[in-house]
Amino acid sequence: MRRSSLSLNIIITALITLIIMVVVGVVGDYYFDLNDDVLMKDILSGSYTGVPAGHNIQMLYPISALISVFYRVFRAPDWYGIFLCFLQFLCVFAVAYHVIADVSEKANKIVWSVMVILLFLGTMASHFLFVQYTFTCGMLSATATFLIMTHKEKDNNLIFAVILVFVAYLLRSEMLLLTLPMLCVGILIRWALTGKEFKNYLKAFILIICALILGNVANKIGYSSPEWKEFYRLFDARTELYDFQYIPEYADNKDFYDSIGLSESEQELLVNYNFGIDEEINADTLNAVAQYAAKLRTDEVPMTKQLLNAISPYLYRMRFISGQKSYEYPMTDFPWNMIVLLLYLGAILTALFPVAEKNKKNILLTFGLLALLFACRSSLWLYIIVRGRDPIRITHPLYLMEIVILLAIIHMKDRNGKRVVFVPLVAVSLISLLSIPNQFDIIKAEIASRNSMRQHYDALYDYFDANKDNFYFIDVYTSVSCGENKADGEATFSEKMFERVDNSYANHDIMGGWASKSPLFEEKMQKFGLTNMQDSLLLDNVYMVQVLSEDVTWIADYYREKGIDVTVKEVDKVADVFGIYSISVR
Repeated sequence: MRRSSLSLNIIITALITLIIMVVVGVVGDYYFDLNDDVLMKDILSGSYTGVPAGHNIQMLYPISALISVFYRVFRAPDWYGIFLCFLQFLCVFAVAYHVIADVSEKANKIVWSVMVILLFLGTMASHFLFVQYTFTCGMLSATATFLIMTHKEKDNNLIFAVILVFVAYLLRSEMLLLTLPMLCVGILIRWALTGKEFKNYLKAFILIICALILGNVANKIGYSSPEWKEFYRLFDARTELYDFQYIPEYADNKDFYDSIGLSESEQELLVNYNFGIDEEINADTLNAVAQYAAKLRTDEVPMTKQLLNAISPYLYRMRFISGQKSYEYPMTDFPWNMIVLLLYLGAILTALFPVAEKNKKNILLTFGLLALLFACRSSLWLYIIVRGRDPIRITHPLYLMEIVILLAIIHMKDRNGKRVVFVPLVAVSLISLLSIPNQFDIIKAEIASRNSMRQHYDALYDYFDANKDNFYFIDVYTSVSCGENKADGEATFSEKMFERVDNSYANHDIMGGWASKSPLFEEKMQKFGLTNMQDSLLLDNVYMVQVLSEDVTWIADYYREKGIDVTVKEVDKVADVFGIYSISVR
């Protein structure tokens, strides 16, 4: 009987996962969401250096090395895309299975199956298609939290949860650490509401900490060479400057720039991200600019004031209801925020009713735990708002963490078939259902805008392939957008998964970005017989690529300040958008 029930649960869960996969696959195509994932894929696949590389910079070494092995064994498939999609649907399967397995009656299994499908499609349909490793990490962390909070004695949930946390940390350590406080709150809530298995939950927590330490140590070993250590100094400084600070204006801050030996044309390289051309711009340079910008910002708006200023947008995002206008911007938190509010209501109802089964101590305990959860989420939200880093790939996983914790609280507190919370749970399903058409419209519009973008960039990549004897350095802004030449509503650069897969060496690179000046960049240059970018751009078979709508005088100004008088000549154009420029000494 038990085996039959287990088989039925697996079949239903597999159907739920398959339905979600088929529905989103019919609505749109799979894309790497951002250019970051494309570059990571290129490094892992060998497209960047010519050989699959285990150091992809953004992930921790063990997992990137593992993915690169697949490319080494069989080069053709898009293993990185397969890996991310597998992790996301594994999370769907794990959550759905533990929801369905906890329902005894077949009719109720069907009801809960529908609710699970609606919830996933109503909130995350676009994330299943526009795949991004940060969001995938958040899904893993949320799934691990759900497994811990729905754990039953003698099952393997806790071990599986630790594995998921470990994989999430290797995949995107910063995102896992951001969600870790909520995971810890989930563990505490589970123990406090059940009063059982303290040692098991403590053991799970210790194993999670050990897994993080193990991953960090393995990563340090993988990047232990002096070249990689020096690069990570630059990488951390670049991240601080571009992700959390800004580039101060040259004219208003000339004395500062003079003090660090940065000329106006070199400062322009920081503004347009093309700092890879200048060998003298290093970690110390970027650190100095980042620290100076941070000081200016703090002097203008003290941290206390920044925190107070963040409260208003935080409260606004909690209550604002509006359908999405586009995939990411202008940003809206619906339906996530309404689902969270409804689940808080459901958790409160389970604490209060039916009255005969409750006592004051249990009610106060539940309210205290809900207050702790809300305090934790508020702290995380205020942190990301103050830091100015709140894209949906970060905010949606935070919502997902909160949703799974609240669902688990409701499940633990209501032991009578969830009759008390029937209304809020049905309301959550209805909101999800109402959100699905909006999600699908957004996906279709985003697919259209990305297809428009791909017409331009596919033509550019075909041009590179047709001229394998040449090397092309792409202006950083050009690598992500067609600028004024882009069509109305055209998306920024990304790539389709599983189409036009070419993992052979690519004879082009961008002039800055997070891989610039890395050992991988040096290896890529050597593969083509080049040295540094500044000298290479003056060679006959090396060209610069920039959108036609933008002026190229900045590159001539840069060389002039270096004592080299150059001529910048347009030698070709691609798709009436991109200019191919030769740079030669007069």
